[in-house]
Amino acid sequence: MSDHQYTVLENKHNGMHAIKLTSGPFEGIIYTYGKVSFDEDEANDKVTISFEYEMIDNANKGMTDMKPFEKCIGKILEELIHIGIKDNNLTYTGGVDENRANDSDESDTR
Repeated sequence: MSDHQYTVLENKHNGMHAIKLTSGPFEGIIYTYGKVSFDEDEANDKVTISFEYEMIDNANKGMTDMKPFEKCIGKILEELIHIGIKDNNLTYTGGVDENRANDSDESDTR
């Protein structure tokens, strides 16, 4: 679980979400996640999450070292993924499923 408190903001016009940090050294920063990928390290039985993000509002304008901020939002992303899995509420948008064999599958139930 993340050490930082945050709230999820929804844009009613386009359905997109942003995260606003509500405590800690990054309080007030609003950002969105972009592309998220999972990099598998089979030799060490680990998966690393890589992600892109965009700052919408940087309330901490004096921040020069982005590593602590990126670690913080990485933990939040992990938490959001775990919550989404638990609630069966994850949405995949965009991208290409490279393992897919055809464009569509018809259901066997009628």
